[in-house]
Amino acid sequence: MLSTKMNKQLQRLLLPLKTSCLLLLLLVINSVANATDIQASMQVSPEQCVAMRQGQACYVSVQLSWQVTSPGNYCVYLSAATKALNCWENTTEGEFKKSFDSNINLEFSLRRQNDSLSVATAVVKMAWVHKKKGQPRKSWRIF
Repeated sequence: MLSTKMNKQLQRLLLPLKTSCLLLLLLVINSVANATDIQASMQVSPEQCVAMRQGQACYVSVQLSWQVTSPGNYCVYLSAATKALNCWENTTEGEFKKSFDSNINLEFSLRRQNDSLSVATAVVKMAWVHKKKGQPRKSWRIF
């Protein structure tokens, strides 16, 4: 009888704690959902950069534009760089122009300022007129 009474008191004490934990969990889930609810798009021009030989640097002047549905502070980054190429404050769109020389694809990402989660990406792909050939022939030919 004593244990039944203690169980009921314990359940009454735990109920507010359970409710608080559940509300906190819902709040965290809601904030994560809001962070990923941003509708965004990014366009880059040109989409391809052509060099003469594979491995050579390609020189390109990139024009990038982006749009989002919710205003905020956004930055454009190159690949996994930690420093932003350009940032905009309290806006839903932006444009950016810059020249690059690279022998690998240029991947741009749009992120909220002080956030590592990318909301949009765009790529300038590298292409070559002449690809590297395999190993040179070392065998002798009679004919």
